[in-house]
Amino acid sequence: MKTLILIGTLAAFCHPAFAQNRIIVRDGDAKAKEVSIDALFEPGQLWSQTASSIETSWKDKGFKWNSEQMKDRGIIRRENWGFQPLALKAFGSLTVEEVVFIFKEGKLTEVALLPWNKGDSKEADITEKTFMGIVDSWTLELNKHIAPNYQDRGRDTASAARAERRMWMGKETLAQLEYSGGKERIRDPYSGRERSGPNFQGEFIRLRLLPKPNSMIGLDASTGGKVAVRRAELAKSVVREASGDVLIPNVPMVDQGDKGYCAVATSARVLNYYGVPADQHEMAQVSGNDAGGGGTNPDEMEDAMKKLSGKYKTRFTTVLDLDYSSRKYQSFLRKYNAVAKKLDKKVLDTDNYIYFFGGLDPDVLREVNGKGQTYERFMKAVTENIDKGVPVMWALQLGLFPENGAKTPQSGGGHMRLIIGYNTAKNEIIFSDSWGAGHEKKRMAAPDASAATMGLYLLQPSM
Repeated sequence: MKTLILIGTLAAFCHPAFAQNRIIVRDGDAKAKEVSIDALFEPGQLWSQTASSIETSWKDKGFKWNSEQMKDRGIIRRENWGFQPLALKAFGSLTVEEVVFIFKEGKLTEVALLPWNKGDSKEADITEKTFMGIVDSWTLELNKHIAPNYQDRGRDTASAARAERRMWMGKETLAQLEYSGGKERIRDPYSGRERSGPNFQGEFIRLRLLPKPNSMIGLDASTGGKVAVRRAELAKSVVREASGDVLIPNVPMVDQGDKGYCAVATSARVLNYYGVPADQHEMAQVSGNDAGGGGTNPDEMEDAMKKLSGKYKTRFTTVLDLDYSSRKYQSFLRKYNAVAKKLDKKVLDTDNYIYFFGGLDPDVLREVNGKGQTYERFMKAVTENIDKGVPVMWALQLGLFPENGAKTPQSGGGHMRLIIGYNTAKNEIIFSDSWGAGHEKKRMAAPDASAATMGLYLLQPSM
């Protein structure tokens, strides 16, 4: 018998189950469909594949597009496929959490495999011995299937996570095994700040497969690097349609899955848009996401993005802060309650931050943040930055206002998504969620969007 479980937390970005309205099926309750990925290591086939041929070959093995519109990235994940989980296997016994296929101009250019990561794996907390055992098991198989020896590439100092790297140079394929872990990070429940603990915390183990380069000169398979565009060039990406839509149509999609990675997936999407191949697992490490796929503390996220700005040549700024953080919400609560009394609505008399979120009324929020100076600041931030080709990172409360002209299925929770456009004639904002295909382009009435807002943030090139 299948057990259907909805799980999540309201305390941080992002609330995994409420945010996606997904049903999680425990692996023990349904027989997993076993999928072998060994074909990825067969000689003479991988790098001749196209987006169409990969879709055809893997469609019955859980393959799905991150974005049906762009079709530049596809994924197979161990999470439930319909109501059936997948058992992704390599070389008979090695488990895999997900496989990501990356395309450029319709041609396969990279495959990334996640043997283990703290957000998706069944055992989120493992010992250093177990963690390194996974690394060494993959090393033995890559010695057999790619090349007999690997080169120790040391730490990737250009990436967010500074992962250790082992590289194999095969006849056709460059394989790089990347792994990152260290001392656990313990979060203070009151301040949200973190400190190092005594135990080991694994972050991720990732295998990247790339076509063997023609030359070894300047070889670098890093997921870091500087942004590839200047701020002044971004406006060229903006599309103005006859309908009145003004939008950025080409922001890459990252599917966060069922874990609370909305903030880090959103950050990865923006960096990918700027040409930095960062991924959500790296961002989760530096942004303080809990093992097991928990959400991101907003203050920690802001601190992490500021720290990474020099590495990526970006600038992270807060353009609208509506006092929703755990340290400042009492200020917002006083404004909210004043309006609630006028509207004869329930006053929130609480010192409990979680209860505060659960008691918000949409009519009160419309009066507090959906009109007047707050609304004007919201729209100014959206229109000015979209016109410049800069997507806006949007923190909000879910489940309170209609989306796409209908009642939203989400029950509530803090979330982060991207505002990618607006339509002033229809008084709408256009947004995108990090939930994969079907969530690339959605709409909300601008006053409602302003009312639901917790904060607006920008991550943009510094030059």
